[in-house]
Amino acid sequence: MNARDWCASGHHEQRIIEALQKVAEPTPAKVRKTLNGLGYIDERIHGLKQDGKTTRFYLDLRENGGQLCEVGLAAGEVSDVNKCVVPASGPFAVKTEEQP
Repeated sequence: MNARDWCASGHHEQRIIEALQKVAEPTPAKVRKTLNGLGYIDERIHGLKQDGKTTRFYLDLRENGGQLCEVGLAAGEVSDVNKCVVPASGPFAVKTEEQP
């Protein structure tokens, strides 16, 4: 992960967490709508999966040869998002991640 990705990850994480903390009952549809409202397009949202009262997801944030992605857990006030790494090109496939 390059310096630009490392720096950008904090910005993405903060704004996503703040938005998800306001989502009551975070279903995949509500999480997608929230992420769309922040400007993340459907093609960048991956793996929306509900697990009980939480929803997990990935965001593909690669651009200009970067490898940044985010892994998130939408869980109302205890939502969390962390950086992950994907190959700079090709299909979206997470190489490493920090579990939220």
